[in-house]
Amino acid sequence: MKSRILVNHVGLLPQAAKHFVICDPPEQTFTIIRVWNGEVVYRGELRHVNAELGDAWVGDFSSLQSDGSFLLHCGNLVSRPVLVHKEVYDTALRVLLNYFQTQRCGDSLTGWNAPCHLDDARRADTGEHLDVVGGWHQSGDLRKWMFGTPLGLSGLSQLGLLRNPRWDQGQIADELRWGNSYFHKMIRPDGGLMDHVVVPTGWSGREVYPNDPPPYATYLTIIGQALAARYLADRDPAHSRKCLDAARRIWAYITGPSAPSGPYKPPILPLYHDWLQGFFNTHCAPNCGDALYAAIKLFEATEEASFLEQACSLANDLVELQVGGDIETDLAAACFYVSPDRKALAASTMFGPLGLAELLMLQPNHPDAPRWKRAVELIAEQKCRLAERNPWGLIPSYWRANTPGAGRPAGTGCYRYFLCYRSPNGGEIKVGPNGDISTAALFLLRAHRLTGEARYLAAAQRQLDWILGCNPFDASTVEGVGLNQPLRYINDDEFFPPTPQIPGAVTTGIMGDDNDNPEPFGNNCSAEYDMPVVASLMWLLSEMTSGK
Repeated sequence: MKSRILVNHVGLLPQAAKHFVICDPPEQTFTIIRVWNGEVVYRGELRHVNAELGDAWVGDFSSLQSDGSFLLHCGNLVSRPVLVHKEVYDTALRVLLNYFQTQRCGDSLTGWNAPCHLDDARRADTGEHLDVVGGWHQSGDLRKWMFGTPLGLSGLSQLGLLRNPRWDQGQIADELRWGNSYFHKMIRPDGGLMDHVVVPTGWSGREVYPNDPPPYATYLTIIGQALAARYLADRDPAHSRKCLDAARRIWAYITGPSAPSGPYKPPILPLYHDWLQGFFNTHCAPNCGDALYAAIKLFEATEEASFLEQACSLANDLVELQVGGDIETDLAAACFYVSPDRKALAASTMFGPLGLAELLMLQPNHPDAPRWKRAVELIAEQKCRLAERNPWGLIPSYWRANTPGAGRPAGTGCYRYFLCYRSPNGGEIKVGPNGDISTAALFLLRAHRLTGEARYLAAAQRQLDWILGCNPFDASTVEGVGLNQPLRYINDDEFFPPTPQIPGAVTTGIMGDDNDNPEPFGNNCSAEYDMPVVASLMWLLSEMTSGK
């Protein structure tokens, strides 16, 4: 993006780190001018970063912390107005809530093609009809996946718990109940979850798959139910109790003798989803981290010491799988091995780092707290140091063992900024990193609270900046928030009408080419709406603006 000042389209919080990028600046100095009176409020020097993801110059004006609308000047270049204000993301949060309301499935008043799927669904194995009407469509299709959609409960609950917005007139609670009109029905009598409702792809006659979903989906559902129980405790006590009962039943199943022990083998691979075969492991470091976070959320919802004890045990199990060592000589030291054989690296971890950091806050004097703290510091340092390798401050999200073609070498491992997964059966999935970098930012906020290290806070902000337009394409990847959004993914070969433009939708984000460099948007996953990404961003914005 030549001769343009690239900066977060929405604006910045007064106390936040503030950066912009120019790929080909006319000069190496910049000034910042207050819009209403033309006053020069800041002068600075650009910093050249010629490394990964492009050759560009970065401006830092973090010390400007007063409210206002400002213009960034560099030679003959002038930015759009940049707003600095403590409520700069409030409108974005209102718009994000719209995604849930518009993606409702069933007989709703807000779903984009309601009423729909009133006959969900037949058991795929017996043909027996089960009532699983309700919930949300997850992405740019009509599917109700259990390994993604439940994250919506966490995003909504955190919006309510952290922000408790004045403009909420019961919509958050209503949306949680709507989501649970599906999720609660997906719990089998034995406490396990059914997998998903995804095929056929049209508007009626779908099947429900009663087999176990990936363990990630199970822990994700527990986390969402526990958070919803907390948020609804005073607002809807009866439904709060249902959420807590659901979380307990699912936890008892997944931690009991009936939990699945083999690899995840879905009975059907829908069109474009061949990659699912082999994507989820049953016993691995990410699952240990997911279980850790689920135990923490159950403890917070119940105040029962047994859940905290299990969280401490799981944290120790997870730390045992960390590569360890000196981050100075091996950036992979912060990664986790998939299993105790210590061969393959876990490609990514979502809840494990969050769990370690939050457990430290809950149990700072625990005998094992120094081990957890060391693990958190390794993860935070790795993320920050890698973010400094490119002008955008983007954190690489995906790791592999150091083998040819695995990615960019870094000590004993290799990393990629953009996911490109090829399954053993030849399926491939490429998506953008928006969900993963939002989660990385959530972890860095906790690492900052634990250590006071300002670099962690700055790195967290730059992940948000990337999503909201400070990227090589000057494109916000949130529909209706910011500018230059890509044309949404239109999937009209599986069903019609295709998913419409939905304000508040967040796409998976910019994808990478085979060399792990940003590639232009297309009619593919880079421009596909995805509820887990919406929920992660909602959670991040809620936390950044909550003051908690």
